[in-house]
Amino acid sequence: MWSAPSFPAPVVSSLTRMLSVLDLFSREHTTMTADQIAASFGLTRTTCYRYTRELCNAGLLVSDGGLFMLGPRIIELDHRIIESDPLLNAGRPVIAALAESLGATGLLTASYDDRIINVFQHEGSLQPLPISFGRGTTMPIFRSSTSKVILASMSRGRLKRLWKKHQHEPDCQAIGADWLSFWKALQAIKRQGYWMSSGELDAGLAGIAAPIVFATGEVAGSMSLVFAVEDFRNYDSELLGSRLRGAASQLSRTLAELGRSPLAAGSVASKPPSSTRAARVAAPTRRPARA
Repeated sequence: MWSAPSFPAPVVSSLTRMLSVLDLFSREHTTMTADQIAASFGLTRTTCYRYTRELCNAGLLVSDGGLFMLGPRIIELDHRIIESDPLLNAGRPVIAALAESLGATGLLTASYDDRIINVFQHEGSLQPLPISFGRGTTMPIFRSSTSKVILASMSRGRLKRLWKKHQHEPDCQAIGADWLSFWKALQAIKRQGYWMSSGELDAGLAGIAAPIVFATGEVAGSMSLVFAVEDFRNYDSELLGSRLRGAASQLSRTLAELGRSPLAAGSVASKPPSSTRAARVAAPTRRPARA
């Protein structure tokens, strides 16, 4: 029997609420009726039909005899962001070169509101790693090096809003039991410029991540390398972190240059220097990592 998923409310605008309808769909809920959608958000029948009509007109939903499903416009937008997004265009060759040279899985991650999403994944390991959160998946916001370097790079105001919203959740409290300890823990990550974690998302896997920022100083996302734990121990973790931080800083500078020269955005993926520099990472050593 279907039961309505619970969603935090209220949302800030009718547009945001309308777009939130798309979040109802999943592997378990591939189709939904108008009554199910209305029940999930506490919408009136009139408002629900207006939302579904507008989403269908935009191609974001498809209607089949009263059953709604995600529409083809989403695939079209996916193709468009792959071609046009500056973070993807500039970051793909950088993280791919790093992953290939180290035998790791490379991730590019972006964020909005209180969501952290993996937007690109490159398999550089000989055996694909059993990663639970690949491209297109939403990461736990307070777990993993990937998420923590993004949190650490957020403005104090944005971070305080997130903390207030999630302060009673165990993952948030694991970083800091109160606002001051939470803030200080993330500031320590920010000062280091990268972070490592082991087993926080998947047992037997370790990760290291560094933040990517826009020219304004606002966080753009992060780049991460994921290893099997036994392989990660073969690397000098400080040297690896320094090299990853350097690659992320170079990508941040590239994004800043694109911001000053928008016409260059289409050609950034063809520039070889970024990927060449990114490939110059630490060779394996037998010094244990401090994960």
